This record gives sequence, C-alpha cells and structure tokens, in this order.
Amino acid sequence: MGILIALLGVLLILCVCDVRMRLAYYLDRRHRFAVMSRMQNWGLRVIVAVVKAYGGFRVRLQNRLQATLPERFLILSNHQSLVDIAVLAYAFPRHNVRFVAKKELGRGVPGISFMLSHGRHALIDRRGGFRETRAELIRLARFSRRHPVCPAVFPEGTRSREGRVRKFHSAAVRTIMTHHPLPAVSVAVDGGYRIARLGNLIRNLRGCVYRVRLLSLYPPPDQRGDVQAMLERAHDEIERQVNKWKRSERQRSRNTGGPRSRSWESPYC
Repeated sequence: MGILIALLGVLLILCVCDVRMRLAYYLDRRHRFAVMSRMQNWGLRVIVAVVKAYGGFRVRLQNRLQATLPERFLILSNHQSLVDIAVLAYAFPRHNVRFVAKKELGRGVPGISFMLSHGRHALIDRRGGFRETRAELIRLARFSRRHPVCPAVFPEGTRSREGRVRKFHSAAVRTIMTHHPLPAVSVAVDGGYRIARLGNLIRNLRGCVYRVRLLSLYPPPDQRGDVQAMLERAHDEIERQVNKWKRSERQRSRNTGGPRSRSWESPYC
C-alpha cells in the first residue's frame, strides 16, 4: 500500500510541476526560466522525499565536497536509471542542474518531459546527426556561461542495466568544455539499475537504498588532451567506488546466509 501511495504521490507532483512550468513558460516570459528552475528543484526533491516517506526508499548521500563546490561546474556521473535525474538534483540542493539526456525523454513523461525540452537542458538524438547533437551541447554550454547552472553528463551514453560502469565517451564533455571550460565533479551512483523498469520499481522499491558519493573536484581543463585524461580518472574512481559498494553488498549477503529477503533493508540495494 505504501508503494502505491508513493507512486501516486510522484505522479501528482509531476502533474503539478508540469502545469506550473507550462504556465510560467507561456505566460511569464521574463521570469520563465527562473520559475522553471525553482519548480524543477522543488519537484525532484519532493519526489525523493515522498518516495522515502511512503515507499521505503532511501538515499545515502556522501557529500564531502559540498563546502568547496563553486557556483558552476560540470557533473560527471555513471548512469543506471531515469531515477538518476531526481537523485542528482537531490544531491546538489544549492545548484541548478541541467541534464544531457536522450531525446525520447522530451515527450511522454509528465513534468519531466516539459522540464527537459523547455528548461534549457540538452536533448540528444542518439540516432541523429552529429551537427544537431553538437548544436544542443553548445547551446547548453552557452546557457551555463550566462546563468548559474551546472550541466550534468552521463559519459557512458546509455543506462547500465546491470550496474556495471561502462566506458566513458568524451564527445559531449569535450564540446561543453570547449565552449565553457568548467570545473568538474565526479559522482558515483548505485542502486538505480534495480528499479530501472516499472515492474522492478514496484518489486524492489521498498528497502532499496540509492548510494550517491561525490568523489573529486577537477579544475577546468586547459588543453584538449586534459579532457580525456580527466574523464579517464573520473571513470576509474567511479568504477572503484561502485565496485566497492558491490563487494560490501556481497559480503553482507554472505554474512546473512544468502540473498536478502523482502523484509531485510540492504544499505547497498
């Protein structure tokens, strides 16, 4: 029953945000992006709070970099599910995050689709041409120069359905950094792959803990080769952190005599 209440609550919040953002976008052109940013931050954080309260969902955030974060920076994270968007917004409560996401998310999801397609995020057609993709990324980079927003990139390019950290691709990060050199923060997340599909969400939400850790703050790259080196370091430390969580989970599973039961809350999900 709690999971049903949580899912209905999430749907209600998304619909409220959708209506409010549409009103701001079409009726308040002067302040529409500021209003949409506030609604994005409020909506995504309230969604996490509702799912925590009623769905038995937990977020374990390790944010030792919070005091040293600048106003603008690039977020580099591994990618496991659509839930990553809400969790990353939750992890950076004082910053306005703008995501690089696949174009398909620009339609069909209340609140989320309008936010991504009209809120100065970058929607990428993975089957489209290089010019269109590059133009979207340049628009995001230029917007981040004029406004205090933080672009977020998932360099794997797609979700890892088994939780393994895949190869990082440099094209999106390099394009953004070329037009707006930014510090970068590496972020490791784990747990989303278990609730990536609706069926898994209903089965696994209760007792699931989403792990998030801010790892390192990198200075803005000075040269083209610095971007690739930064990505390689970020990939390696994110992979180490995710693997560490999984080893701890396996050890805990062995200590408890097998796979976790429905009543046991894993701190690793």
